[in-house]
Amino acid sequence: MSVDLKGVRALVTGAGSGIGKAIARRLAAGGCRVAATDVQEDRVSEVARTIRDEGGDALAIRADVAKQEDVDRMTAQTVSAFGGLDVVINNAGVGSAAFIESVQDSEIERVFGVNLVGVIRVTRAATPHLKNSGRGRIVNIASVEGIRGSGLLPVYSATKAGVIGMTRANAVELARFGVTVNAVCPGPIQTEMLSPLLANERYHEKLIKGVPMRRLGVPEDVAGAVAFFASEESSFITGNVLVIDGGMTVKAL
Repeated sequence: MSVDLKGVRALVTGAGSGIGKAIARRLAAGGCRVAATDVQEDRVSEVARTIRDEGGDALAIRADVAKQEDVDRMTAQTVSAFGGLDVVINNAGVGSAAFIESVQDSEIERVFGVNLVGVIRVTRAATPHLKNSGRGRIVNIASVEGIRGSGLLPVYSATKAGVIGMTRANAVELARFGVTVNAVCPGPIQTEMLSPLLANERYHEKLIKGVPMRRLGVPEDVAGAVAFFASEESSFITGNVLVIDGGMTVKAL
């Protein structure tokens, strides 16, 4: 069931596939006008077409959140098209797997540039418009890897921990303007980012055994929670970090 988002104007980064695509479609299904952005223009254009075919209102924008000029352009384009901005979903992200002693500077810069600096830049550009909205919402897509420790993921985990810290800090800063800031931390979700690992049958089985619900999540599991945080029903909830992992992190405690 969709929450009521009629007339709400939203920007979703990384909307070309996976969790971002599911979020954009879920928001649109609730009546939201969606600016779907992604570094891959063909993918995000297809997502916008799908939303329009489903009766929704969507705009496709190619943008790389690691580039300040792209962030400024996509924000201005969204505000111009919709007459303002009410919701920002910071979803764009890239994966990384390497032991700390072998990780390269270029990899550190790439992952931080999208996963953390990109979130900072998008939030900075959007904040003046969210303040003017009267019902501003920021939802950051972090990860359980920003909470727990995992081998091979030091850089990725650091960026997601940073997103969680930024969520809490911005929640305090923006509360007086009526802007809420929350984060969701997905666990193992079946997306392209995870698919190379899932191709290994032993890893796949081990991963599922680590989830008390005995299944992997799907992008729609995350999209529903994001839609709630974007809605009026969450108006007194801010600074929260919601874990969506089928009980995986609870089991590890």
